Amino acid sequence: MNISLMSNTGVAISPADELPAPPLAVQRGRRGFATFMVLWAIVLLALVLVAIQSSAFRQAAAGREAVARVRAQWAARAGVEATIARLTQDTLSPNASSATAVYSDLAAVARGELGGTGAAASATYSIRHFDGTQEVDGPEDAHAKLNVNVMETADLIGLDGMDDTTAQSIYNWIHGVSETSTEIGADEGNYTGLRYPYKPRGAPVRSLKELELVQGVDPTLLRGEDANYNGRLDPGEDDADASMPADNADGIMDAGWSRYLTAVSEVDKPTSYGPSGTQKLDLRVASPSDISQRLGVDQNQAQAISTHAAAGTATLADFVRTDLGTLAQTGAAATLLNGQRQQSSVAGLTPDQLRLLLDECVISSEVAAQGLRSGKFNINTIPREVLERFSRIEPEQMEMILSERDARSGGFTSMADLLDIPDMTEATLATLMGYMDVHSNVFVVSSRGKDRTTGIEVEVVAVIDRTSIPVVIRDLSVR
Repeated sequence: MNISLMSNTGVAISPADELPAPPLAVQRGRRGFATFMVLWAIVLLALVLVAIQSSAFRQAAAGREAVARVRAQWAARAGVEATIARLTQDTLSPNASSATAVYSDLAAVARGELGGTGAAASATYSIRHFDGTQEVDGPEDAHAKLNVNVMETADLIGLDGMDDTTAQSIYNWIHGVSETSTEIGADEGNYTGLRYPYKPRGAPVRSLKELELVQGVDPTLLRGEDANYNGRLDPGEDDADASMPADNADGIMDAGWSRYLTAVSEVDKPTSYGPSGTQKLDLRVASPSDISQRLGVDQNQAQAISTHAAAGTATLADFVRTDLGTLAQTGAAATLLNGQRQQSSVAGLTPDQLRLLLDECVISSEVAAQGLRSGKFNINTIPREVLERFSRIEPEQMEMILSERDARSGGFTSMADLLDIPDMTEATLATLMGYMDVHSNVFVVSSRGKDRTTGIEVEVVAVIDRTSIPVVIRDLSVR
């Protein structure tokens, strides 16, 4: 239906004729605006799409990185487990003719692959440590260093940059020296009077890091270039001043005092295993028949050993320092089980019997007196430059021991072997036994896992202890 209107002039007009058409420019502007809005919407949608894709990519990349990190971490952990397995095997089935064979065995499992072999492997691991001159395969032997918990101030002063006051402060921190018993070095009052007070341990430290709490200890001297105490020369530790710590970028790790010191080595325990691959015999509680069977001694000898070992102050070194026949006629060993004085003489121990006693036996009361974290150094593995920092061995004595050690392809397999050294007396050997041994119980494993696809690395550092079987992971960190 058409509707017409009359204008004032009487001319009929339609609604379409009432409003004039927009100018052409306006029409084009409207079309341009519409086009602009469409394009803007497309751009917004594109930006949203890009944002979604970017977020998805980042999430996917983060997922891939997380998976790669997990692979690297488990590769590193696999290295720790491989070391534990090989160390357990060596403990239960040791090489009786070589005290150093275990280190070759551990080096043999210091590299490995996961998820296949060669190019098919998804991750790899490597276990290495710096031996003072270069990085080598295998874990670090904690007994190749001096245990700070048993060092005297005279030993500590031998460290580069150490002064008398700091050495005494370290000793006081460990031994709990009171304010009235020392003229130099920090005591408890020096720590409790701080703005943020704390107390010194007064007991063996659990790690070298703890020494940084001791007043006077300079962390840069303690750590050297090994900022994270992992025993390896990391990229950031060999780049001059590009990153902390400061180093000379010579490819050699100057580990400061940590090159010579440890806090994790431990002495043998009644749970330890001897060269026979069996648990050591605790002479303090073993019966004379058990002693006779284990050491190949007669009943009188076994009784004398048992009675002396039951004394509260007995040590294995007593059997080196004093002939068994003499021990049997003095002190607690001069009685039999029936309480009567010993009538017959007791034969002295033969070299083979003495060797077995030193290798296969332990006295629990002696272990308890030594305490935890008080490991002896291994004369087979301790480097000369470390041993030179130990003041209780005379230079001539040290030279004789090291010369004999180097002449033996497998090192000393027993402390009794040291009696083969010219001018080595039983009394001297008995003294050396207080801080020296021929095997190691604790190892520090720095295992670095690497994801083959991304190159991401994760390092696991574990302190493993074979003073009992199964081998114990005493400390573990992941970074």
